[in-house]
Amino acid sequence: MCISHINGWEDGDGHASLALRDGTRVPVREIRNQDAPALQRLVRRSSPRSVELRFFGPMKGLSETQARRFAEVDGRDRFALVGLNPEEPGEVVGVVRYEREGETDGAEYAALVEDCFQGKGLGLGLTLQLIESARKRGIGHLHALVMYENAPMLRLLRDLGLPERERWQDGVRRVEIELN
Repeated sequence: MCISHINGWEDGDGHASLALRDGTRVPVREIRNQDAPALQRLVRRSSPRSVELRFFGPMKGLSETQARRFAEVDGRDRFALVGLNPEEPGEVVGVVRYEREGETDGAEYAALVEDCFQGKGLGLGLTLQLIESARKRGIGHLHALVMYENAPMLRLLRDLGLPERERWQDGVRRVEIELN
């Protein structure tokens, strides 16, 4: 996996992109308010299992209110990156986000990658870029709540190569990642 200019997220054309394991180049950028409908479509395209693992239960889709909440971030305490379909640039195929917890340097992390893009390095690449952004914004650690059976997410968090701790919280794993 190759990230084109991780610090500036730009390739030679002035666009951010991420090269996946299969050679596909996925455009990457910060989420925008107008991405709310694309987030709804991402959830609708995702398998029921992927949705359950991300949202801790079945759901038919994101409501307009939920989609707006996920898309409208402040860029500091609430931040998200999206990977776009290289063949349909208006379609989000992956999203990673964090939300700061109060006035602390900690934040909750979450991710969703469309099924046909899973296992190719998109989630890991987006997460590495999110970590760079989080560090610049004063985030010292991230935590993710992960269902016990979500082995791909647990593997992604371990593949970051950062110090981590795990504990049980409300029946799910809480994985804490140190960014400093």
